[in-house]
Amino acid sequence: MPHDHGHIDPKSGDRRVSIAVWANALLTVAQIVGGILSGSLALIADALHNFSDMASLVIAFAARKIARRPADERMTFG
Repeated sequence: MPHDHGHIDPKSGDRRVSIAVWANALLTVAQIVGGILSGSLALIADALHNFSDMASLVIAFAARKIARRPADERMTFG
């Protein structure tokens, strides 16, 4: 009985994370502008929350890239 299953292309995940980063960035900017124009501290606070979400996605994106680096003489684990 052969063991076979399909693998997802790792770069397709990078694209999805990148889209999520940019979506959060646009939402953050829109909430800051909306919060300033309407005088809503709640919108500005939520924008800062979305900014922290975006920062964590950037870290995840960088970690995905680092995890796929090939091994070399100095770092045999990749």
